[in-house]
Amino acid sequence: MKMNKTVGMTVTAILVAFMLVMNFTPLGYIVSPAGFSITLMIIPVAVGAAVLGPSCGTLLGFVFGLTSFLQCFGIGYFIDPSAALLFNTSPVGTVITCFVPRMLMGLLVGLIFRALSRFERFRIGSFAVASFSAPVLNTLLFITSYIIFFRNTILAGTAIKTVIISILSINGLIEIIVSMVLGTALCQAFYMAVKKIH
Repeated sequence: MKMNKTVGMTVTAILVAFMLVMNFTPLGYIVSPAGFSITLMIIPVAVGAAVLGPSCGTLLGFVFGLTSFLQCFGIGYFIDPSAALLFNTSPVGTVITCFVPRMLMGLLVGLIFRALSRFERFRIGSFAVASFSAPVLNTLLFITSYIIFFRNTILAGTAIKTVIISILSINGLIEIIVSMVLGTALCQAFYMAVKKIH
């Protein structure tokens, strides 16, 4: 769906603002009883990528990465205890691991939606696939970057544990389900709102 720049910038600004609010409230990262977080930050990224395109998805992925990177300095509602340790071990690796996977995720979700949404009647299904792919790509890309930069450090063993927890645990399943349900609904809502405004 084509739209003028003003509408696109307005919607993007709303999503960025929403992500920042999420980062400083319990909305962004839900901590399970086991101590592991379920991130909902992927949902605005998926929404922006699907409704506004890959460029917006990449930008929102950058914002997602920024919220993750700020945890290294104790900034945010949820602070991952390992964030500061990662930064102290490899500042460059931490910067790349926080930003690049999230930006690539936003870009790829936008491209996936664009490839699937050529026919209007399949739009809802395309939103669902985009919302599903966001948490999956986020996990796979993050873990890949983690292994690349931290496999030879004292944190190397944590990667295997993170893979198991993120992909095979109930936490990962919940993240995917929540992203699909909320993401699909929000994509449709934003799409209809933007279409009406435009």
